[in-house]
Amino acid sequence: MSANTFPAQIEPFKWAEQGFTWSGQLPLSRLARIAREAVGSIDNQLINIDCKLSMDAYHRIVWLDGHMETKVPMECQRCLEPVEMPIVSDFHIALVDDESLIERLDEDADFIVLGESESSTKGDFDTPASINLLALLEDELLLLMPLSPKHDACEHKHQPTIQNVVEEKRDNPFDVLAGLKGKLNS
Repeated sequence: MSANTFPAQIEPFKWAEQGFTWSGQLPLSRLARIAREAVGSIDNQLINIDCKLSMDAYHRIVWLDGHMETKVPMECQRCLEPVEMPIVSDFHIALVDDESLIERLDEDADFIVLGESESSTKGDFDTPASINLLALLEDELLLLMPLSPKHDACEHKHQPTIQNVVEEKRDNPFDVLAGLKGKLNS
């Protein structure tokens, strides 16, 4: 599939029954919230995505499994120059339509209750809940973006380096006390 055929809105239960899988690349610019965090042009930045939907044996929990990786140009917090931050996500997310099913999940399992998130919609009784798959994947990447991106090693252009600092000879405050001690002992 091409980037144009990436399904932004899906019905997880229906698509899991059909064995939905998608593998390809999307432009980073399609993820508006990540694009706002990026510096410079992201026109040529791509996200590699592999994902699939599967259903458990009870047909009440849909699993979204996949892998994503990209590089996001961000501002280094040391030198204020652009730094490409690699972001890699391997995810295993349970999609449930009933909160009571959460008890069946492992304690540390990631899950989404359909109908609760902003990116899901629930129609009438016969229409299954749908989710915005693109927004869900963007959420996963946003969770991995560093709060304070930095180069591994960079020059602090906006902070003085040790060579630029002129060391001043300061009087040692304890010299005064040592002088008083000598006067008291005499």
